[in-house]
Amino acid sequence: MNDAFVRRGRIALSCKGSHVLVHAAEKKAQEMGIGFCIAVVDASGELLAFSRMDDARPGSIEIAMSKARSAARRRRATADEAGGDVGSAVRLALASHLNVTGIGGGLPILVDGQVIGAIGVSSGTTEEDLAVAQAGIDAFVAG
Repeated sequence: MNDAFVRRGRIALSCKGSHVLVHAAEKKAQEMGIGFCIAVVDASGELLAFSRMDDARPGSIEIAMSKARSAARRRRATADEAGGDVGSAVRLALASHLNVTGIGGGLPILVDGQVIGAIGVSSGTTEEDLAVAQAGIDAFVAG
């Protein structure tokens, strides 16, 4: 087999790693006194772990998953999508069949410069969603 045909050395997020992210995000959410929906996906945007905390908004389930998918597949924070232009963000969402969102609360998970997954959080304000997502990332990085 020709090595030019194969990519080697890909890092992947484990199930245990996804649970570290969720549990740390839940801990931050409990400190804030808000129930959130928290989704963690792999690099391709497929679900690895999910938590719908008590009192989380049912409508936030799909939003959290969309934020996580978007951050993983687009390899950037959802708040950075479309440069903050609402019209562009809406067009991207529609063109992607709602797989891309410009709503803050989705963060990619980086290891050795590679996006290995993402976390998406919904049920609070954008700032609250980001704080909970960042708490998950921070715990994951700290090991």
